[in-house]
Amino acid sequence: MIDEKKWNLLNAMALCYGTEDYHTNPNLSFDYTDGVKRFCETAEAYWLLDLVESVVKTKPEMDKILVGIKLKVKKDNTAIITFKDGVKILYKQNIPFTDCPDGEWKFFYKDKVFFWCDEY
Repeated sequence: MIDEKKWNLLNAMALCYGTEDYHTNPNLSFDYTDGVKRFCETAEAYWLLDLVESVVKTKPEMDKILVGIKLKVKKDNTAIITFKDGVKILYKQNIPFTDCPDGEWKFFYKDKVFFWCDEY
């Protein structure tokens, strides 16, 4: 059975297949789409923006290529986030705790924009 938070997130993200707005934050070096905003709000996972910021700041080459980002959250509330260029892993981090709903959540990053997977 799916818990209420995961159910709400799945329903919210099913509506994200394009973006109307690009959102900015003075603490971030990139913009993000409506889908990323909805994910962060619904999953209560604004920490994801900070994590992506910390990675792309140390790897400026990511601004020039399409990067797939996969957040895999396990039922025990641990997670792994992986940044890939399609073939090679560019960055990987274990997350010891998150209250983000379990599942595989996919995103993209390109040209200083962070996208939900169905928006690219």
